[in-house]
Amino acid sequence: MHTERLMEVAIILLPLVCWPNLERPFSTPKLWLLAAMALAVAAHHLRSRERLRVPGWPWLAWLGAIALSAATGAYVSLEALLLVLLPVGLYTCPLPPKRIGSALLAGSAIESLVAVLQYCHADPLQLLGWIPETFSNPRMRVYGTLGNPAFVAAFLCATLPLYAGVKRKAWLGAGLALQAAAIFATGSRISLLALPAAAAVLAFRGVKAHKWLLAGVPAAVLLLWLSPARPLGVTVEGRLYLARVTVAHWNEIRPLGQGPGAYRLQFAQWQENWLRDPQNREKAGDFAGLVNHAHNDYVEMLVDFGPAGLIAFLVLSGWLMANAWRTPERGWCAGAWGGLAALLAAACADFPFHRPAEWALFWLLLAMLGGGLQRQKPATEAEAMILAKK
Repeated sequence: MHTERLMEVAIILLPLVCWPNLERPFSTPKLWLLAAMALAVAAHHLRSRERLRVPGWPWLAWLGAIALSAATGAYVSLEALLLVLLPVGLYTCPLPPKRIGSALLAGSAIESLVAVLQYCHADPLQLLGWIPETFSNPRMRVYGTLGNPAFVAAFLCATLPLYAGVKRKAWLGAGLALQAAAIFATGSRISLLALPAAAAVLAFRGVKAHKWLLAGVPAAVLLLWLSPARPLGVTVEGRLYLARVTVAHWNEIRPLGQGPGAYRLQFAQWQENWLRDPQNREKAGDFAGLVNHAHNDYVEMLVDFGPAGLIAFLVLSGWLMANAWRTPERGWCAGAWGGLAALLAAACADFPFHRPAEWALFWLLLAMLGGGLQRQKPATEAEAMILAKK
């Protein structure tokens, strides 16, 4: 019981923990928290009488691809390896969907409040002595506790559908309004991908909550019009530039990839070779320079873990969701479908799966859908009814 309470607190803190004066003040503390959560889940299962099912072959394929990539890769980052592995165990989180969803919404509410205050020039982190970086673009002041307005928007768009499980109208209205305001405050265009994807999946599942998500699409378009971010065409061209350089070197990608966290170093080498052509140099314009991420998780996984790793991840995700798709809808699980759709869509133009909070969120949402799939079937009909109510 104490472990479950601690897990709830950890899930609430997932988007919030940060520490000044570190090289990575936002991501490193979250990675520490993920390590603690992984140990807590493992300890719970060691003490519990519940027996976990033997992992299916998609699990073995995905974990094997990571291990082989780390063993054979030209560039291997220990931090990147830990990041990709630590949250995976959260799929066996012992909490029922309602408690996972409630904890995620509690953390999102606090994150939303911080973002709205930053938008109103009342940054609570600065009041505590935090000295943020200075940027010329005013929207960058809304960095929440995740470090960047786009990161804040991605996390909040993925948890917004979880309000489908909230029954109290007062909490539902207040929470939705606060979180929608925070997403608007970020000025991030990621909502243009995330919210329509979430609404479409919920509609396909027959969940009535998709209507209020669809109502957010005009707001996202308004955000696109009013956002102080650089023009959308420039943003798209920048993403295409990253993909163009990578695709030009597709034949150099190893079957098992270059290694966890290799994209930054590998792209720098490829970019240098690509820019030797005067025509390419002209096309690059202002986009050439240091790049840490591909701004497309699937492209970055292709480079890091190779075709084998990317296919293994997609197969595992599809397998887990296919198993959950056949089960009847139960409360909070409806919102989890929308959250997964939002993350998978955002990953096409961002890198949420290479950030601790969103990557852990992905596995927690899968845990909500998996429910009891990772455990043995209930011994009695009464136990089955109890699990269904959860």
